[in-house]
Amino acid sequence: MRRFVFVLLFTAGLVSANPDFGVGVGIKGGLPVTDLLQATGVTPPVLSQEDNYIVGPVIELRLPFGFAFEVDGLYRGTGYQLTNAGNLPTAIASSSWEIPYLAKFRFPIPLLKPFIVAGGAYRTFNDLPSGVTATHNGLVGGAGLELRIGRVRLSGEARYLRWSEPPENATVRFTRNEGEVLFGLIF
Repeated sequence: MRRFVFVLLFTAGLVSANPDFGVGVGIKGGLPVTDLLQATGVTPPVLSQEDNYIVGPVIELRLPFGFAFEVDGLYRGTGYQLTNAGNLPTAIASSSWEIPYLAKFRFPIPLLKPFIVAGGAYRTFNDLPSGVTATHNGLVGGAGLELRIGRVRLSGEARYLRWSEPPENATVRFTRNEGEVLFGLIF
């Protein structure tokens, strides 16, 4: 089955062979569709989100046959308020930098090109409170659509991120599964 899928993708790449390769730079931004943190160890845990956005630069190396390699530097700003059983609010700043490194394949369809991405990601956090330990490595998969207008490429995509097992924590821990919706502008 894997061989069949490889032959199918390779053949589609050969059909779409064109000299559309080079380097592209731009910006991506969007919103996460899942929470970054989850409350544990308090009854009832109330975790309310304040800000939630993703934005950052992107660089893409376009290769022949619809393939590309993409690296993003995505800043995720998020603030949480944790209210425990004693109704004492605690602020948790969880801003982070995600650095996804992705292989990309664009299907050979004119005008609006669907694409898939797969790869890994590394993330680092700013100003985490004591007792909250982060996971740093994960896997990324996604799909989207790209519209090319001259040298400008507009894209929209959905990504799934699966982070490594978070360390146990008495109050707050990072979720393993994340979803993001991103929009891009690449030149």
